[in-house]
Amino acid sequence: MSYLLVFLVPFSLISIIWYKTSVDSLNDQIQLSSRNYLLQVRSIISNNMNQLDMLTKEIGTNPKTTEKMAKHPYYSIEMMKELQRYKITSNIIDELYIYYYDEPNRFYSSAGSLDFDVFGKQRYQSYNFDNNKLKEVLDTKAPRIETIPSSRHQTLGLLTYSVPLTSSEGSIYGLVMYTMKMSDIEGILDKTVDKDTGRVFMVGENNQLLASSSGEKLPAYFKNSAEVKRAIHSSTIKTSEGTIRVNQLKDTDFGIRYVSFTNTSQVFKELNQTNSIVLLIVFVVLIAGIGAILTIGRRQYKPIRKIEKMLKNQTDDFTETNGLSDFDEFEYHVSNFLKQNEQLHQEVLRQTPYAREQVIRRLLMGRFNQLEEIKLLLQSVNIHLYDEGYFVMLVETKMVNSKTSIQNQEFLMSFLDDLSGSDYQAYGSEMLSEQAIALLVSFDTSVTQRTIVEKILTKIVSANSLVPAIGIGSVVKELKNINRTYIEGLAALEYSTVFEKRTNVHYYEKISKKQEVDGFEYPKDEKLKLNQSLLQGDFEIASETVERMITTALQKQLGPVELKLYTYDLLNSVVGVGLEIIGPEFVTQVSADFRNLNELKDELILMSRKICGVVQKKPKSQETQLHKDIFEYLGKEYHSHDISLEQVASEFDVSLSFISRFIKKESGLTFSKYIQELRLEHIKKELIETNTPIKEIIVNVGYYDVSNYTRKFKSIVGMTPGQFREKNR
Repeated sequence: MSYLLVFLVPFSLISIIWYKTSVDSLNDQIQLSSRNYLLQVRSIISNNMNQLDMLTKEIGTNPKTTEKMAKHPYYSIEMMKELQRYKITSNIIDELYIYYYDEPNRFYSSAGSLDFDVFGKQRYQSYNFDNNKLKEVLDTKAPRIETIPSSRHQTLGLLTYSVPLTSSEGSIYGLVMYTMKMSDIEGILDKTVDKDTGRVFMVGENNQLLASSSGEKLPAYFKNSAEVKRAIHSSTIKTSEGTIRVNQLKDTDFGIRYVSFTNTSQVFKELNQTNSIVLLIVFVVLIAGIGAILTIGRRQYKPIRKIEKMLKNQTDDFTETNGLSDFDEFEYHVSNFLKQNEQLHQEVLRQTPYAREQVIRRLLMGRFNQLEEIKLLLQSVNIHLYDEGYFVMLVETKMVNSKTSIQNQEFLMSFLDDLSGSDYQAYGSEMLSEQAIALLVSFDTSVTQRTIVEKILTKIVSANSLVPAIGIGSVVKELKNINRTYIEGLAALEYSTVFEKRTNVHYYEKISKKQEVDGFEYPKDEKLKLNQSLLQGDFEIASETVERMITTALQKQLGPVELKLYTYDLLNSVVGVGLEIIGPEFVTQVSADFRNLNELKDELILMSRKICGVVQKKPKSQETQLHKDIFEYLGKEYHSHDISLEQVASEFDVSLSFISRFIKKESGLTFSKYIQELRLEHIKKELIETNTPIKEIIVNVGYYDVSNYTRKFKSIVGMTPGQFREKNR
């Protein structure tokens, strides 16, 4: 409904404004059009009236139209001809009559002379002539427009225009009365109005109706002068035929008011078809808009409903909240849910880097074989790699056991956790048993491996004061083979420790070229790779390495002594790893009885299979058990005066930086803070549950300086140990 209101309110306002604007615009157009018509009518009628004034002046100065000529038996004919000539000069003149004040009962026209009775009864018998009214008109001293009423109901009368005749001396001696052709007047008015929708009227100074455009009958609101006055002073008139819009224009020269009546209902009726189409479009838009809004609203609200159902299923104390709207209720439950899960969210954020390390570590150890599984796991821990080439760098972290060394190791691990450049991306993971940081590097193959290594080394040297030993494996094209380059990196790092300490960076591919013994090139690189593959439990690489080493011995055609030394050294390497991984019982499970290199190869592969099988079963449980053992150890030994990071690292044979970072990730506290919390909780418990002296309690948990810890206890808890015991007893 809220979506619907958001649509309907502006749509309705816009529609109303649009409709009102359209109607007002149309009314303004009607008014402007009517005014233009009236201006046109006034101009035409005014020109004709001015022409009659000019004719009157000409008649007054024409010697052929004097009173003397009118009375003369012969020259009166000349006068009649002259009047006929004047008559035809104007389109609106029906007849013109000259009246002299010296002959008060006679008219002279182009048809001859006639008295008042003949004028009223024979010439204009269809009009109601009032002799007194006629006398009043004839006695006027100024131009005057009058109408002589028609004897027929609802019909306009005879329109007359009387203009005084003035002598050369300026005296008025008569007048000329022009009777108008109503058909011509109607024709002029009809040209300026649409007969189907409107009508134009001419009104005199006394609100008498002078003329009208053609029509069947006069409007009901125009029957008499009072109604005419009321009508022309209104802007609109409501009638049974519709709303009439009134416009008027006055001609002050002749005292004529031009009035137009436009039936706006009739005008709009002619636009009904257009209106229907427009209204249909508006209706269709309205329906379509409502449909779209309801669809979008339901679609937008559907996820909220799903989340609400999920909250009901996931939240134990989900209760209905009466009096709240849907969105308020949703906000209420989501807020509660987020509050309840804030601790879990913080834990997830804290564990994400740790999870990233776990994924990288297991990937390097060859625990994932499916490419899709690898991609999914990398994506879940926000690891993004190039797809063209990969290799592993092992950065040694075996440093002097000091606080400075721990800080350097932690800084180095934090620095290598996520390292990137314009053409490479690297992620680090600290290996538990190797005391090294494995750096998984992906890069754009448009640059060489050596270039990438140099860039990373530059960053390490610039960020860390120590330059650690580094072993680098060869490049692989597929991520699922990354364990190969990892094992090669371990072999290169081991080589730097055992054989070559002059340089810090060792590439596995170059190890075999380092040294020759009595002309025989001993494959130290392959031996180191074999040892590391066995330690990591990678049987595929171990068997391949055994195959290559045996093949090398066969190809070299070694002498008896060299062959004996070579084979026993190779056997000793595998057995040594087996004893380390499986124990003394491994010796009883193998046989050293072989007659040639091929039999030795089979025996070594069998040993490798047993060793790798044991390693692959242990890693996950070993790692989990290690984590459990570390916290159990801290829970038992926290009261020791000698407990330290170095002691714990030595106890579990891991690096100092690993112990420090592991405790921080799992508990959210540093090592010293975690030990302090364990001791504080034990002191509180002893204070509440026992009567042991306070000094003895503090000393028993590992503190020598009792007074100093008492102050520390008060700063943490807010009271001394004695006050705490008294309050909580």
